[in-house]
Amino acid sequence: MKKLVLVLVLVLAFTLPVLANPFVDVPLNHWAYDSVQSLAAKGVIVGYPDGTFGGGKTMTRYEFAEAVAKALAYVEGMDFAAAEDVAILEKLAIEFADELASLGVTVADLEAALGANSEAIAALETTVAKLDTFFEPVVITGDFTASYSKVVYPTVGVATLSDETNINIEATINDQTTAGITVTATDVLSGAPAYAVAWSDFFIDYQGADLQLRVGNVEPATIGLGLVFDSDDFDGFLATWVWDTENDLGDWTLFGDVEDYYTANVGFALGGEDEVAVGVTGSYDVLASGYAGSLDLAFALGDEDETAIAVEAGVFYGTALTYAGALTIDSSLDDLGLAIDAHYVQAGFVPTMSGFTADRFGGGIEATYPLTDELGATLTWTYDMDTAMAVQTHTAEVDLLYTVDADTSETANLNVTYNVLTAAAVVYADYLNYPLADDYVLSGAVQYDYPAGTYAGVATIEYALAEDMDLTVEGRVDSDGAAFWSAEVQLIYALAENTDLTVGFEMNDWDDDINDYGDMVISGTAGTLTAELAVSF
Repeated sequence: MKKLVLVLVLVLAFTLPVLANPFVDVPLNHWAYDSVQSLAAKGVIVGYPDGTFGGGKTMTRYEFAEAVAKALAYVEGMDFAAAEDVAILEKLAIEFADELASLGVTVADLEAALGANSEAIAALETTVAKLDTFFEPVVITGDFTASYSKVVYPTVGVATLSDETNINIEATINDQTTAGITVTATDVLSGAPAYAVAWSDFFIDYQGADLQLRVGNVEPATIGLGLVFDSDDFDGFLATWVWDTENDLGDWTLFGDVEDYYTANVGFALGGEDEVAVGVTGSYDVLASGYAGSLDLAFALGDEDETAIAVEAGVFYGTALTYAGALTIDSSLDDLGLAIDAHYVQAGFVPTMSGFTADRFGGGIEATYPLTDELGATLTWTYDMDTAMAVQTHTAEVDLLYTVDADTSETANLNVTYNVLTAAAVVYADYLNYPLADDYVLSGAVQYDYPAGTYAGVATIEYALAEDMDLTVEGRVDSDGAAFWSAEVQLIYALAENTDLTVGFEMNDWDDDINDYGDMVISGTAGTLTAELAVSF
């Protein structure tokens, strides 16, 4: 045992490869010869490339840690080891935990050499955890996209190569604080000075027990029914405070776009069981050159609270004092869902972030009812006048949705919208995700405008060529478009995880992307080749 202790102290002066007759600078009659030879034979110590031991040289912590690591490996390979030896190695492993971790010594190595309950294991685990989490506070996500486009019909145009990069950086500062920013670079491939780099969505977010504070890109929730503020995102600040006191002082919210408006809201509950939610709002509106305020209430009625009622009253003062009010009632009667809204907004009621149009008086009704387990119906009626009682909007809408297979999103939809003021109707129908055969899926839509007599239609076939390759073929018609017909073919090849190559050809431009039935308009007559390589992380 004394020999091992002595040798481990002497290790502070050496390193490298073991020879049968260890080192040329350790004579046979040296007092430490036996110890050096024994440790060299076991692979615990090694010498220098020139075959010397260098017993008189000063050793670094890393060199000593390497010797400890080799000793641990030797003990691990033994069938037994003296308890005293293990104790000494454990102390050394604790002292040199950082260096051992950098040399690749694992928790499993220590368990094998020193036992599962060793303090050295805890020390190494702490060090490994620090190394593993060194970059953990910063999370980087984003995408890179390179796009190629060339018009080949009716004339051959100039090819364009464009690119866009979005990098989102978010850092966890502590348990309550995060911060982040997004950088977007476009058209770098075109070369300076044409390319642009923009920074956006900066934020610092603190989420404390009582105070929550965010500066940068914020998105406050709609206040009340939206007379003063209807939810939107902007660059500014948002602070909320929850009073943790016996007397409920409410939840306080303050936010603003510093160049446009500042808004404060206090929300609290009234009633024996806090059944009535109350909100009081005030706003200084720089952009609208005025001041706004509102009071909103929300509560439920019925034995099972099946009817929810919300009401808001607001004022705005710019050059004159103006008023507004809004009401919503949402109820369910067995399977029937009913939503009613009404509003009155005077001319001149113009808070910048209001969700209502000034000089309007009207409302609407929406009823939903499941005709069967698969078929649902929605009826909507909207009526709006100005405050002089001249009708501005009067529409009725019927929507039928039939769900064939919820798991595959196979649905059929019919929508009819009728404008009473113009006596015009739009009829829209689609059938999505019909399985034609194995690996083939068909979708389509048609739209007809009355009395114009115009129509548009589209049909899409999706085919899984392989596990990592999808082909989409689409045809369209538009009786009132720049061309009567349009067609597009697109192949998406998943080269690797989060790496997709897309190639395609489109004849006559369709305003929507392929397999998108939003606008239903053919807007151009060119034939265009496209390719795109996109990666995300």
